[in-house]
Amino acid sequence: MRIYLFLYIILKGLRVSRTSDIIYKFIETSWITKEDFNLALNASFKNSFCCNIYLHDTTLEISQLFKKFIDNYPYEYSLNANTYDCKAYFLLGSTEEEILDDLKKIPTFISSTEILIVVNDYIKINSSVFDVTIYGNANANVITKSGIWSLSENYLSPRIFHRIDNYEKMKRDDEKVNFHGRQLRASTFYRPPVSYLNRTTIRIIDNVEEEIFDADNDHEKDGIEVKLFLLMAEKLNFTWIIKKSEDRYGWRYNKTTWKGGFIKLLHDNKIDIAFASIWLNRNHYDFVNLTEPWYQVYIQFLVPRPQPITSFWALTRPFSVTVWILLVLAIFSQSICIYAHARLNPRYPERFRSFLITFIELTGRLLGSWAPKDMVSVKLQLYLWQTMGLILVTAYSSSLAAKLTNSEYENRIDTIKQFLEADLIWGTKTIPSFANFIDYEDPYLSQLPNTHRVIKNKEEIHKNIVKGNFAILGNFVGSVFFPEDEIYNIDLKRYRMMKEMTGKFYASFLAQPWLLTPINKMMLRLRESGIITFHLHDVLRRRASFNLREVLVEYDGKDGSIRVLTLTPLGAAFFLLFVGLSISTLVFYFEIKYKNNSKSIRQILRDIDRKRRSYSISIGKKQL
Repeated sequence: MRIYLFLYIILKGLRVSRTSDIIYKFIETSWITKEDFNLALNASFKNSFCCNIYLHDTTLEISQLFKKFIDNYPYEYSLNANTYDCKAYFLLGSTEEEILDDLKKIPTFISSTEILIVVNDYIKINSSVFDVTIYGNANANVITKSGIWSLSENYLSPRIFHRIDNYEKMKRDDEKVNFHGRQLRASTFYRPPVSYLNRTTIRIIDNVEEEIFDADNDHEKDGIEVKLFLLMAEKLNFTWIIKKSEDRYGWRYNKTTWKGGFIKLLHDNKIDIAFASIWLNRNHYDFVNLTEPWYQVYIQFLVPRPQPITSFWALTRPFSVTVWILLVLAIFSQSICIYAHARLNPRYPERFRSFLITFIELTGRLLGSWAPKDMVSVKLQLYLWQTMGLILVTAYSSSLAAKLTNSEYENRIDTIKQFLEADLIWGTKTIPSFANFIDYEDPYLSQLPNTHRVIKNKEEIHKNIVKGNFAILGNFVGSVFFPEDEIYNIDLKRYRMMKEMTGKFYASFLAQPWLLTPINKMMLRLRESGIITFHLHDVLRRRASFNLREVLVEYDGKDGSIRVLTLTPLGAAFFLLFVGLSISTLVFYFEIKYKNNSKSIRQILRDIDRKRRSYSISIGKKQL
């Protein structure tokens, strides 16, 4: 009777004519229910929106399990084909050999890979399916008739399969990340303001001598990214050692090879994480994984400051060249006009019949230094001339006082075009990847690589700076400029920051694939909470020197700020005064000789002295 009742329940709602449907109904009540299967899918594929399915067995029980997947999975899927964009993989089989063959087709080195394995059989705990090495950085869950297993998080070492007693426990709590004290291998180098680590010691790690940063005091354990790294270590509960990168970032040798630096170390799995203001770009991403950026950094040049211009012709600065030419032409034109009238009109003063005297008098009247009373027939003309002279002299004197009390400077170098026109060169200790920050379609930026030089040390940088045609490459972080290489502070006094930006990039960390998710989440929280901004401003406030801030200050008086007038050496003015005094002395000498029939100057002075004495005696007698 019980058997008949059970068959009645099974056959209810089914078409009795289809024997296969009756068998499916029996199988549906097998070792995994529809609800449990749905829980397994949701727990295993939390971050995927498509799925790759590997299925080779076509037995009725496998087919029914596959039907459960179809009924419960809401997104697209592909069968026995690897769609690289899909990070979810569902492996369904009856034997572990089938599963192991399919696992070889999965890119397990990608940390975002999610694997769900369903084996329609009993398997032992020592089965090869539980070999954690074949799963790489992927997250995996295994369901068999023997039980349920979940692989530990990919950031833990060693990874193990945990047996769980229900499908609810398959869910991973990504919000609570705990490395349980795992030691991470990090790498960086001395690069202000992100890392001030400098002192190292030699240690033996895995039978290899490594140069490790001591970082045993807070003053050295400083820098924006160092502070962020230490904060991550505290919150994620991991320990660390920091290796020094001798070749800094290293360099790309060809499309498939990277040489030197911590990018090579991370690519070879010799470190887990690296930081030193690493550019987030395709060139790096082709070899290693980059985290979410923490800040945007700008690439700028320091260029020589404009120097004061000193010239004898500084006295001509109040008027432009055009004004001076027009002024000379006006004097000549007026002289010719009066000279011609004096020749034709006898009523004109006789002195105007000499062109030289006319020219000298008009020049003197224009300057306000000569005003003869005899102006018959030319009174109005000369009055207007003297009025114009008064206006010109007033304008010249006012402008001269303003210009000579402030130095005139060379033009600023604020664009790449001006950079090239000034024949500047620039250099770094290593050859940078120009394509990362130079737009080769720009006619001026594309010429920058031709002006680059490889610099050995800061002494060589100093020698180039002394020559006066050297520009300094660096990064503008926050509100402070930091040179790419070390430079003497005294050399920075000669430089200012060029206005035009050469390039910009986002700074991020390098990390192994299994570290990306926890580091990215920490980076997001630090950025949203303002902690990154706090450490940025704090480090710049404490460690940025006065000279680094001074490169933003302009001293050529073109910034619109109010400046106190200060007299500058007027060598040209005093030289001109000396020339005028010499000429007047010479004229006076010849006038005296002319009036005294070419007597010697000594005799003339004696005669003048004798006459002065006799005049004094005569005055004295009259008073008596």
